[in-house]
Amino acid sequence: MGKTEVEPGMPLNEIVKNLRQKYDDALLLTQHQRYANAIYLSGYCVELALKYAVTKQLNWRTFRTAGDLKVLKTHNFLFLLQLTGKEKAIKELAAWNVVSKWHETKRYEDPRSAKETDATSMLSATQTLVKALCEISL
Repeated sequence: MGKTEVEPGMPLNEIVKNLRQKYDDALLLTQHQRYANAIYLSGYCVELALKYAVTKQLNWRTFRTAGDLKVLKTHNFLFLLQLTGKEKAIKELAAWNVVSKWHETKRYEDPRSAKETDATSMLSATQTLVKALCEISL
């Protein structure tokens, strides 16, 4: 019997699992008035959704970042969006305007500056983009 070769990277089903967990956590954080952390995790969900869409567009089973592909190990939404094959459609969504303001350094911002409306807007935009990019509902 030959060895089954494991493809390096994060499998699509693992991306979806992580994405759903992060979204559920963001909902809980919002319910407990932890808006800044909810916004941060929502952005992380969008990043995972973009990476899922890139993986599908490239007909890969896993999101790869080893070797020459390390350029894909990024938090840059616009860069990732350009690789999804859905850039025009996504940019036309109002949700893109909400999430495109997110960046990974949000975690360093003063949490008192985040408001409930910011968190709920980000959660709603995240749902919209996950559906558009991954064809799954949260």
